[in-house]
Formats: sequence, C-alpha cells, structure tokens
Amino acid sequence: MTVIMKRERLKDFRKKQKLTQIEMSNILEISLIQYQYIELGYRNPSFEVLERFKKKFPKTSIDEIFLP
Repeated sequence: MTVIMKRERLKDFRKKQKLTQIEMSNILEISLIQYQYIELGYRNPSFEVLERFKKKFPKTSIDEIFLP
C-alpha cells in the first residue's frame, strides 16, 4: 500500500508540473527507465536524485512525495 501511495504522489506531482516522464528524467539527470522504476515504486531514488529534485523543485517537500 505504501508503494502505491508513493508512486501516486510522484506521478501526481509530475502531472501537475505538466511534465512527461522523459522530461522529468532529464530534469533529474537520470535515465527514463530509472525514473519509471522510481515512479512505479520498484526502486527508491538515490540521495543524489533527491538532491537534484530538491534543487529543481525547491518549494516542494521531498518528504511528502518520497516518504511513506
């Protein structure tokens, strides 16, 4: 259940920003497949990815999106 909630929060955030998965992966400087795995909840983002996310979206709480 937690994985589904995390997945939906990241997906909802991306859609609110009007970004595609490819655009989001480019912003975070990761491969498309890596981003897709994170969004689907198959993988957790690395510390570096979280840092990039925070730099690109400073007004967004990474806790709200990535923590259960």
